[in-house]
Amino acid sequence: MVVGGGLAGLMAARFAALAGAKVVVLDKARAATSGPTSFAAGDILCWLPGEEALEEWVEAYLRVGGGLNSREWLANLFETNYRLVTQLDGEGFPFHKDPEGNFVRRSGRGPLVKCVLAPMYKFQEFSRRECRKLGVNFIDRLAVTKILLFGSRLVGVAGFHVRTGEFLTFAAKAIVLACGGCSFRGPFFGQDVVAGEGLRLALEAGAKLAYMEYGNHYNVTLAAFDTYGQSKFMAHGGRYVNGQGQELSLRGASGNAIVKTMVAEVRAGRGPIYMDLSGFQERELVEKLMPNLARLLARSSLNFYGARNKVLPAFTGTSNAAAAGVLINARGESSIPGLFAAGDTAAKGLVVGGCIGLSGISLAWALYTGFLAGTNAAAYAQKNGAIKIESSTLKEAQATLFAPLKRKGCFVARDILIATGRLMSRVDISLLHTEKRIFEALQKVNDLKERLKDSAANDPHELMIWYEALSAATVAEVSLLSALRRRETRADFYHEDYPYLDAELETVLGVRKTESKLIVEKMGRPDGGLLR
Repeated sequence: MVVGGGLAGLMAARFAALAGAKVVVLDKARAATSGPTSFAAGDILCWLPGEEALEEWVEAYLRVGGGLNSREWLANLFETNYRLVTQLDGEGFPFHKDPEGNFVRRSGRGPLVKCVLAPMYKFQEFSRRECRKLGVNFIDRLAVTKILLFGSRLVGVAGFHVRTGEFLTFAAKAIVLACGGCSFRGPFFGQDVVAGEGLRLALEAGAKLAYMEYGNHYNVTLAAFDTYGQSKFMAHGGRYVNGQGQELSLRGASGNAIVKTMVAEVRAGRGPIYMDLSGFQERELVEKLMPNLARLLARSSLNFYGARNKVLPAFTGTSNAAAAGVLINARGESSIPGLFAAGDTAAKGLVVGGCIGLSGISLAWALYTGFLAGTNAAAYAQKNGAIKIESSTLKEAQATLFAPLKRKGCFVARDILIATGRLMSRVDISLLHTEKRIFEALQKVNDLKERLKDSAANDPHELMIWYEALSAATVAEVSLLSALRRRETRADFYHEDYPYLDAELETVLGVRKTESKLIVEKMGRPDGGLLR
C-alpha cells in the first residue's frame, strides 16, 4: 500500500508492482496531480558518469552538509538516480532533450548542481497510466488518518472519503508513506495542500522522525501571487536586487541562505527585495516545464520579464528541499518494520545534511526513495503474512476518527491551520532562532492544539481540514522542540544565541513519541546508517 500519489508515491507503486506486489495507492485528492510534484519546475539532480567524477560530487555535498549527511547515502543516490533516469527514459517517460536526443541539463543552487529536466505534469500523468498497466489500483479522495497496529505489527490504515464521509479501512502487509512533508499551506505554487499528514501518521505509529530542526525550508515567491522555479530563474540570468538597486551576491547559495541575506538587507533598511528577470535567458523552458506558471502569467497584467517585481520569503517547512522527515534505513524502511517512507515524507538530511534549499534534490530524492521503498516494501510483504484487523481495532478507529463530527460548536480548524502556518513562517522563528522566541512559539502551538482538541467539524471536508490542522500543529511542535535542542549555528540552521559550532552537536537529532511526551535525542552521525 502507498499513501500519497506524488512522484515518490507513484515510483513506489511502480517498483512494488514490478516486484510482484499487489499495490493500492491512496490519495486525499487525485494521485498524480495532487501535491507539489505536478507543479514542480522539473529539475531532477542527476550525476552523469563520464561527464563528472562521482567522488567530486560526493565531496561537494559533504562540504555544505555541516557534518550531518552521509557519504554512503550520497554515492548511492547519485549512482542509482542515474540508472533510474536512464531506465525511465528508455520506457518512454518524458524528459527534455536536445535535437540529438541527449538530456538537456541546467544548473541551479548549490554545489555541482546539474539537473536533467522533465515536464512534471506530463511525467506524472504518464506515470499514473503506466502504474495502471501494471495493475496498480488508485483510490482518490481518501484521507488516511491512522495506521492500524496489532501490537508492534502494522496491519493497515483507516480513513474516510473526503466527499462522502464513508469510513474505510485497508489491510496491508507493508505501507509506504509518500504523502509529502509539511508546508503549513505555504505561499509557494503547489505547496498549499501539504500539511504533514505522513509525518504525524509515522510519529503516532511509533516511527522516529529526524532532522526536524531543519524542516524550515524557505524559497522565494512574487509578492503579487504564488510562483515557483526561482532556482531556474536565478541560474540563467535572473538576479535579486535590493531597494537601492544593488544586486545581491547569491550565486550558488541555498534557499535558506538566500532568504537570510534578504532579511539582512531589509533589517539594514535596504528593502524591499525585487526579482529582475530582464536578463533571463531560458524563457522557452517556462512554457515547456512550467505550464501552470505560463498560464498564470498570461492571465496577469504583471510585466514578469521586463520590470523588477517585489518578492517575499516563501516558507514551505519540511516540504520541498528541506532535510526533515521520517528516518529511514538503506531499504527505505522506518524504525517500524513494514513501514516505509519516500519523497518529502522521508528525511532528506541523509543526503543534504543541514544545507536547505538545493536545486533538484527533491525530485531526485523522490525518484530514489520511491524506488527503495517500493522495491523493499514488496519484498517485506512477500516474506510476511497478513494479520487480520481485529473488529475492536476497527470500532476504536472509527469512533476516534469521527469524534470531531460528533462535537457541538464552531468549525475552527481552518483558523488553527492558518494560524500555525503564519507562526511557523515567521523568519524570526523558523530561520533566525533564539531560545526565547522558540519557547514562545511552542506555547502558542500548544495553545492551538488545545483549541483543536475539543473543536468540531460539520462535514467530511471540514473533517479533512481538522486532520490537516492536527498534522501541521504536530509537525510545528516537533520542529520547535528539535530547534531547542540544537544550541548552535550549523549549515543553514542559524541561532542568534549560539552563533558558533558545537562539536557535541555534530549529530542527527531524532524525535520519537512515548505515551506521555515527545523525546528529542541524539542519533549519531548518518555514516554507516542510523537504522539497521
